[in-house]
Amino acid sequence: MFGQKYLLRLKKIMSDADERNLVRNILLAFLVKGISLFVSLFSMPLYIKYFDDNAALGMWYTILSMLSWINLCDLGLGNGLRNRLTEALALRQYEKAKEYISATYTVLCRIILPISVAICILLQFINFNNFFNISNSIVDGRIIKVAMTILVLGVCINFIVKVITNVIYALQKSSLNNVLALISSILPLIFISVFKGQDVSSNLVLLSIVHIISINLPLIVVSIILFNSEPLNKCKPSFKNVSKEATNDTLILGMHFFLAQTFFMLLMQTNEIIITNLFSPDYVVEYSIYYKLFTAIGSLFMLALTPMWSKVTKDFTERKYQKIKKTHRLLSFVALLACALELLVVPFLQIIVNIWLQEDAIIIDDKVAILFAVYGGLYIFNVVLTTIANGIGEVRSQMVFYGIGAILKLPVIFMSRNIGLHWSAVVAYTSIILLLFCVYQFIWLNKKIEKLLA
Repeated sequence: MFGQKYLLRLKKIMSDADERNLVRNILLAFLVKGISLFVSLFSMPLYIKYFDDNAALGMWYTILSMLSWINLCDLGLGNGLRNRLTEALALRQYEKAKEYISATYTVLCRIILPISVAICILLQFINFNNFFNISNSIVDGRIIKVAMTILVLGVCINFIVKVITNVIYALQKSSLNNVLALISSILPLIFISVFKGQDVSSNLVLLSIVHIISINLPLIVVSIILFNSEPLNKCKPSFKNVSKEATNDTLILGMHFFLAQTFFMLLMQTNEIIITNLFSPDYVVEYSIYYKLFTAIGSLFMLALTPMWSKVTKDFTERKYQKIKKTHRLLSFVALLACALELLVVPFLQIIVNIWLQEDAIIIDDKVAILFAVYGGLYIFNVVLTTIANGIGEVRSQMVFYGIGAILKLPVIFMSRNIGLHWSAVVAYTSIILLLFCVYQFIWLNKKIEKLLA
């Protein structure tokens, strides 16, 4: 009877076209992400051998972390487009969809050109050896400037071409974005596994060029294909279809996402830079090892959430509030299971690291491991709550909590270093902010959903 009950429930779910599409996206995402996680774990030993210097490798990881900040310069337009385009496609308003897409591409082009020029000029006045706390004998500061200029220009191009990823989300085909991300991560690994320059400087410049090709080429190819296929061939971007109404609508919603995303990045993506400057770039490698392992479970869990954002937006547009409530309950329960898995990893962590990194393995600190397990669990809950909130376009609480956390982070960590605390204090601080946010957001979402159902 028990098995039959759940079999009937499964049949009911699969009879709905939207639910079938959601399940298909989740399953494909797990398949692709499973490969991606293997690639990610495999990449660490390759990068260690490629740079052959932990300080240089720590600097590369820090640079990549910084580049993720520049992605915020789209003013949240990508996420604003994701919500608005999902609504337009759900209602089959293709002309409106075309206006939203055209407005996003046009505004981004106007933003990116002056920003890219300004950043490239600014880079020439920065002493990167001091900034990254790395000796000139390891890598020449002029070479770092060349690499940074290449990477910044590549990321600026990526601003425009990555609009297609939000269009893909609106089409309810999120698994395709996972495939694109996998391709972008594999291409640099192929390069560093077969080629190595004469020194750290040449390796840095060559890898920078490969990186920008890897993140842009797959997106350009898929953009051409999709905009010449149904239904997007009815929504091809055009400068003639840039209406003021569509621009303002997308920009206003996008600004809310932009502020929340900016504060979130300042809170979550500054760990490498803070550790580099207040402690040592050598610790960034140690941090990255713990981080990769304890975000692996979260990354797998997040696969199920990737299509959920646009699904919630679609349900919200169609006033299917009961579905949103069920989604919220289910994801919260699964998040608890994922958190338990994070803690279960701790006793086996040294064995995992020894197998993974072999002669380059670090000695695991159990206290640090438990801290990262807690951090990983809170991050999972954070993603669950923000997925539902973003789907219905409510991001105010994120702006407040992330904003306060980001503003206080540097002075708190600076004081922690002065009283002799371990570099993991950076992770402890971030975990506390996530905990406070998760408690508030969970209560707020429950009240919001009940109000919609009333």
